Amino acid sequence: MKATVLRALFMWLVLFIILQPIFTYIDYLLDLQVKANTSYITQKAATEGMVTAGMRSEVVNNLKALGFSEASIEITSSTETVQDRNTRLDVYVKAPRISMFPYNFSGETQSSYYYGHGSIMSEYLD
Repeated sequence: MKATVLRALFMWLVLFIILQPIFTYIDYLLDLQVKANTSYITQKAATEGMVTAGMRSEVVNNLKALGFSEASIEITSSTETVQDRNTRLDVYVKAPRISMFPYNFSGETQSSYYYGHGSIMSEYLD
């Protein structure tokens, strides 16, 4: 009986050791996707001179396909009007971090959001 209990407790420890790197990698991939979508919308905004509603919905749909809630994704830009050529455009994407870690081994608190920031010069021509 004692050996069975010890094995059961040991299996939970082994499970945590096996799953922690997998969860860390999934967390990294989600962060990478937010940053990649930020880069994508920033590059598209350069030719338009601003972030359009179509670009926003495209990025929201991309992130929604990964499991993020549509209402919780925030996309902001430094301007709401069309910017002329050689004007800086800043685009920010913020999505909630999905809590998937059973135990935090590092002791540091994690951010509750994934952030993406992109800046580019406008290439808009009249």
